[in-house]
Amino acid sequence: METIKIHSRSEKPETKQELLELPQLPEFTLQEKIKGDAEKYRYRPSANRWYWGMVGGEPINDEWKAKMLLAQKEELPYLVSAVMERDCNLNCAHCLYQEEDSSEGVSREAHLSEVIEHIVGTMPQASEGRGREVLEFMSAGRILKPWHLDIFKKLRETRPDVKLGVIDNGTFTELLSEWPEGFKFDWIDISIDGTPMHHNGQRRSPTAYAEAEKGLMHAREVIKDDGYVASLMTLTTINAGDITEVTDTLLKAGKNGKPLVDKLKLTTMSPTNDINKKIEMKVEDFAKAWGEIKTACTKYNTPDNERISLGLYRIEDIEKLAAVIGERKFLESFPADADMANEKGTAFRGNFIDLRIDGVPVSYLPVSIWPPEELLIEADGAYRVAYEGQFTLDELHAGKSKDGRDTKPYTVAQLTPETDFREVYERGVDLYWQRFGHKKLNEEFAAFGRIRAKANK
Repeated sequence: METIKIHSRSEKPETKQELLELPQLPEFTLQEKIKGDAEKYRYRPSANRWYWGMVGGEPINDEWKAKMLLAQKEELPYLVSAVMERDCNLNCAHCLYQEEDSSEGVSREAHLSEVIEHIVGTMPQASEGRGREVLEFMSAGRILKPWHLDIFKKLRETRPDVKLGVIDNGTFTELLSEWPEGFKFDWIDISIDGTPMHHNGQRRSPTAYAEAEKGLMHAREVIKDDGYVASLMTLTTINAGDITEVTDTLLKAGKNGKPLVDKLKLTTMSPTNDINKKIEMKVEDFAKAWGEIKTACTKYNTPDNERISLGLYRIEDIEKLAAVIGERKFLESFPADADMANEKGTAFRGNFIDLRIDGVPVSYLPVSIWPPEELLIEADGAYRVAYEGQFTLDELHAGKSKDGRDTKPYTVAQLTPETDFREVYERGVDLYWQRFGHKKLNEEFAAFGRIRAKANK
């Protein structure tokens, strides 16, 4: 089998890159040949290609895989996200991160500020990619530090066309006294994970809900007039029955005529450790949650303003959804041919599939085709892939986790202020497919086989 040579960081930012040799898959060598044949290759969203292979009966062969990789390479990420701090004031039960010391020193050594400014500065214009039309940069959780605000302010000046946002647990309010004059986000997301008791329980802190509530009360002070406040609720065994109460709390208009949030996104957890696994929803939990989601969508969603949505990534959760609504009904929610897609409310948006099931907007991003969702910059300036957060920076730098797992595959490249956006992203597409994507595709195909078998009983 041929090999391709790929440079990947497995050491600390200041050390030399290690050269890895990875097996060359047939779909890699086919890409250039297919791309050069205009009659053979026409862009279709990667989710579209995934769907017609998974559900629509297209043969899943090497050529199909090559075309799906080419589609992902045309879907340049419209989102750059950065984990700018590894430390956090919480240790949530649903979080994939571990307890960790502040990464600020590592970030300064890696010139993280300059790396972020360069990568965002060289993001494609909205017309250059496929899929979403709004360019975004976000701080991807953990906690905000004062020096992060300086990065946001600089980005506002250099790329005013890029929407700036942050996922926060409410503790941004501690920075209000030193907030940059005139700076406001385009959006802020403050998670609420259930009733006060359940939120505190899931976030393992007696003050977590109070901090989040305080953040929501001040959120509109730090967003632009045309911006929005969002909330993300991670569903678990703890809060599966809290959705109706949470939506009423967040979406009912207050005394000022405005709700606490404008959008509520519900999502499932991706367990990576023993604590996560203990609170992962079973089918019966999913059934309870689905009933409440349907009620909430009926109450708060309109055709012109879908304020509540469900986002799924893992094939395990797709199987649970199918079991809850019935496998036959689930499959009938997908279009049988391209002409029926719009009729059923289905849209292929880059690597996302947007569905309407029982009146609920459901977006599904198959993990096998993850890369176009975002270009993820870590605290040490490395470009990494989904689920890298389950490892500490020390484990990622060492190339091996404390329990012996290989962490090297999660790193695409060490970014610098000279990195070429398109080049490093395209490398990420191939690397992710070689290391994770093709295996995930097999899991997804097997799951849809089980769903079809149950639907035909």
